[in-house]
Order: sequence, then structure tokens, then C-alpha cells
Amino acid sequence: MIKLFKEAFKRRHPYAPVAYMGRKNFEKSMDCKVLKLKELDKRMAQEAKS
Repeated sequence: MIKLFKEAFKRRHPYAPVAYMGRKNFEKSMDCKVLKLKELDKRMAQEAKS
């Protein structure tokens, strides 16, 4: 049962692209800004209030 559960929610790739390439390299290649989830949540809350 536990094995089935783990397989169902298995990551497609063990590392996120940011973790694999590095934050700065990822930002340069994708021309974007990488944010932590906490920062993103704060921004979303501020936008919702405005």
C-alpha cells in the first residue's frame, strides 16, 4: 500500500531546474526572477488587498 502511494506521488525529476542549474544560472537562462514561496505568498496577499 505504501509503495503504491509513493509511486503515485513520485517526482518526475528528482531536482527542480533551479536546484539543478543553480538560481543565478536559471535566472539568466530563463530571463526571470526566482522567488521563495514565502515571498511569493506575501506578494500575492499584498496584491489581493490592493
